[in-house]
Amino acid sequence: MRVRLGGTRHARDRPAPALKPPAAYDVLDVPASAGHRVLLQLERLGTPLGPVLSVRPSGPGHEPGSRLRFFVEAGTTASFLADLKELGWEPADTDVRTIGVVPASETPLPPPESPRWMRPPETGRPVVLPPARLLLGALAYACRRGEGRSGYRPLAGFRAE
Repeated sequence: MRVRLGGTRHARDRPAPALKPPAAYDVLDVPASAGHRVLLQLERLGTPLGPVLSVRPSGPGHEPGSRLRFFVEAGTTASFLADLKELGWEPADTDVRTIGVVPASETPLPPPESPRWMRPPETGRPVVLPPARLLLGALAYACRRGEGRSGYRPLAGFRAE
């Protein structure tokens, strides 16, 4: 028995649909295990999401393992540290990283049918991206939980029994 994955037999003959990334965007970069959990949860909740790309950083200074990059609205990671603290997280306690404003014209992106996209950009339409703060709390919690810590902190004035 033959199984054909993806599209028709002549899909290679057709040109790839055009990506229309925004003029610029920011990126929230997290470990893949945490990113997959959050992606699944947010999609189930119907949270508006932008594209999500899977990458495997290489070279000096990079830890082994893959990471997910959540594309967010340009300029919304500028207050990243303040937003994390306001949400009750210490930046050092999470493995959420930011990549500030990235001009789309300077960034080669894989084609939309590439297996590196966990959530590919919609083709043929401009991409609408969420603000970073919309995803930040869930990503910080998942990253902390992924390290074996629950992220639970009792409220001030309450004792944990």
